[in-house]
Amino acid sequence: MIIQSITQITSISRPKYLIVLDIVIDNLLYYVKTKREILEVFIIRSVLLTTYILASRIFRLCFKVESKLHKEVLDLKPDRYLIVANHQRAFDPYVTLATLPFNSFRSLLPIRFFTANIYLKRWWQRAFLISFGCFRAYSVEDKVSGVKGGLYLSDKGQSLLIFPEGKRKRQNSKIELKIGAAYLAQRRDFTILPLSITYMERKTKVNWGKPFRIKDKKKAEDLSKLTKTIFNRVLNLSVQT
Repeated sequence: MIIQSITQITSISRPKYLIVLDIVIDNLLYYVKTKREILEVFIIRSVLLTTYILASRIFRLCFKVESKLHKEVLDLKPDRYLIVANHQRAFDPYVTLATLPFNSFRSLLPIRFFTANIYLKRWWQRAFLISFGCFRAYSVEDKVSGVKGGLYLSDKGQSLLIFPEGKRKRQNSKIELKIGAAYLAQRRDFTILPLSITYMERKTKVNWGKPFRIKDKKKAEDLSKLTKTIFNRVLNLSVQT
């Protein structure tokens, strides 16, 4: 409830002190929400940056990572980014991000990860995972969640990472793709970063493809068709590894 002028206050039948109290409370809640979002972004940026600095080499060594990056990924500039990747293990986001050059990684910060709601049910799970950039992949009322929450975060200057497979997928198993990536791409002008990760017996292959945008003509496509168009970029990378 926002009152624009004293005239409006006097024209309302409710007691003036209640109206003024409403205004004060609304402004206070807005202030708290804004400060909370600023603090949340600061924490996520700090945690991801610290993890990258301290653990990226450890990830690369432990998982015996062999990485291949398109030349345009070597020096990413600040932009509206959507990272689209296949999903095999829980550590996928951090193993893959560890392969980026520092300047490119920094340009993506803060990064928000679509995460299955079940992993954010308990308060201690939320406290830990949200600090690493996770948020609910499926819509929850009054929460920043789902694809609309992703658009909200993107509008705030945050990069997004999404797994169209929707869950961890074993090699050669079939799974129906979720349309979230296409929904996002239709509604904002994202630079999409296709990303493939493949765990092999003695090594892990990570392949960052050429960044691309969805042309206006393509945005008019059916969501399922556009999802396949986007994810085919990821599948092509897995063939190249």
